[in-house]
Amino acid sequence: MTNKTIIRIIAYIAGLIIQALGLALMIRSDLGTGPWDGFYVGMCSHFGLTVGFWLIIFGVIFIFCSSYLMKRRPDFLSLITVIILGLCIDVWLYVIHPEQKGAEMQVFTFWLGLIITSAGTGMYLQGEFALTPADQLMIALCRRLGLSLTASKTIGDSCALAFALVLDGPIGLGTVIYTFLSGPLIQFLIPRIERAIVTHVKD
Repeated sequence: MTNKTIIRIIAYIAGLIIQALGLALMIRSDLGTGPWDGFYVGMCSHFGLTVGFWLIIFGVIFIFCSSYLMKRRPDFLSLITVIILGLCIDVWLYVIHPEQKGAEMQVFTFWLGLIITSAGTGMYLQGEFALTPADQLMIALCRRLGLSLTASKTIGDSCALAFALVLDGPIGLGTVIYTFLSGPLIQFLIPRIERAIVTHVKD
């Protein structure tokens, strides 16, 4: 196994763990979550179970949606990513309970979560293994409709926002910020993370 392969595996696993941490921080900020996470929290509030559980369930649905859009067999390897992400989110939500609830702490927690989530997404993508079902759907929309990565993610997140509102999920100003800034932020970070993690590692 080459050094580059080892680095990619580490980046893949670490990126998912980091992404889950960022999502949990945004949920705990009480300023509004990411659209899909708001939907999962809403499902959790209405029907029980955990946020991570609903993430995994809908991850399976996304796998089949992506398969239809791309006209190919479902990529069940992406279940690995959604299971890791779902379990990690539940663990982080169990661990993270900010003691201070002031406005400054809420804003800090949200922005920290947004940056960490975007960095984690950019990092795990460097692994070049299976995508999370949500990201797989984003890529499928990008290719099928000829959209940019930013546009396809914005469309997907906007749909999730509507579902979250129907379920009275934790939607707020932070949700709007995440919906329109996460795509550009990920796109901005990906080449920088790639240079830092991959390109300077010799085989």
